[in-house]
Amino acid sequence: MSQRGGAVQSHVRISDKKIYSDLIPQGEADIILSVEPMESLRYLPYLKTDGWIITDSSRFINIENYPDREELFKQIKAYPNHMIIDATEVAKNIGNSKVANMVLLGAASLLIDIPEEHFLRAIKELFKSKSEKIVSLNIEAFTTGKQLAQAYESVANIAKN
Repeated sequence: MSQRGGAVQSHVRISDKKIYSDLIPQGEADIILSVEPMESLRYLPYLKTDGWIITDSSRFINIENYPDREELFKQIKAYPNHMIIDATEVAKNIGNSKVANMVLLGAASLLIDIPEEHFLRAIKELFKSKSEKIVSLNIEAFTTGKQLAQAYESVANIAKN
């Protein structure tokens, strides 16, 4: 839908306590994870004050008045906790642009209190019906995204704790 100008969003809540709603109230999201930078801005009202914006730097220009790249990134960088990663290019270098979402998930994984082995097990389970090559591509993308996130000093500090 977003490639045709529509918006696509998903709310994911992870908790060891009972979850009463799948929807995240405005101002309560810990992370906005976006495969397109302008889309990350669309959902900023949901972000906590100390929340994180993690987005692919690759833009999908599908409207006439799409913002200038530098202006767009300036708006994202105005938030103290942000990562702008060229996930699409990283995914292409790994061997398949379709794994860009896993690059971003790998980056976000440092901020999510779930052990890495659980992510890796889930990736293996989700893609086992495809092929070992697809599983390996997704794991490599996840791992690369995690390594890229560690280059952000503020993320590296969180990952150490």
